[in-house]
Amino acid sequence: MTDSANVELVRSIYAPMERGDFSHADWAHPEIECVMVGGPEPGSGSGLAAMATGWGEVLGAWEDFRVEVDDYREVDDERLLALIRFSGRGKTSGLEIATKGAALFQLHDGKVDRIVHYWDRDRALAELGLEEQATPDLEESVRRSIDALNRRDFDAAVAVWAPDAVWELAPLGFGVFAGGHLIGHEAIRKSQEDLTEAFADFESELEDHRDFGRDVTFGVLVQRGRPHGSEAFVEARGGVVAIWRDARIARATSYQDLDEARAAAERLAQERGG
Repeated sequence: MTDSANVELVRSIYAPMERGDFSHADWAHPEIECVMVGGPEPGSGSGLAAMATGWGEVLGAWEDFRVEVDDYREVDDERLLALIRFSGRGKTSGLEIATKGAALFQLHDGKVDRIVHYWDRDRALAELGLEEQATPDLEESVRRSIDALNRRDFDAAVAVWAPDAVWELAPLGFGVFAGGHLIGHEAIRKSQEDLTEAFADFESELEDHRDFGRDVTFGVLVQRGRPHGSEAFVEARGGVVAIWRDARIARATSYQDLDEARAAAERLAQERGG
């Protein structure tokens, strides 16, 4: 099913923001009303200048400020709610933030004429008479699998994969990234066992994880190992694009180039939305 025009418009608004680019405003009506509910700077204003000032204050207060979209919910023909995540680090306090928020867009004739930012997602859903839809935490599932691999619990490690899962591997020098084509739990488990046995010390780490919607995720996986008889560690770092089915990985593809992997995930999510 193709996304509605409102979903496509709001998706296009967040695409550059998710890359850290907050400079675009061609989607906004000249007299747009902006409301900030909660957070460090609650308030409201009208017009493009007020919107720019509001974003400037937020961006000026935080380092590494990021916005990521979890989902889009159409409230009615003219309103759309984006379920988003804010994260960053306070410039003064140094404190890390990570919170689930929301943004309510009011749209007319292809422009946004009102936007309400909520720092508290539950408050947004309550005010709109909506309920949070239960969605699996895919990132947490991946982290549990990696933790299990690091402690050599291979049964738990493969549990995140569908029984008929397919993993296309890129050659990154060692381990499961040696290149190849794995199908099913048995093959994936064996690759993990072989990997850990090849090193005196070994660990995997999920460095980054992004959910692009449409059951598509992108992750950066770092693997470090010390070969037997050596004091030196080797390291492999690559991107993994996964397609999920019923909260398990149905297909994954690894990449040497992180930018290529991220672009592939974005493209795949768009294709699956059609």
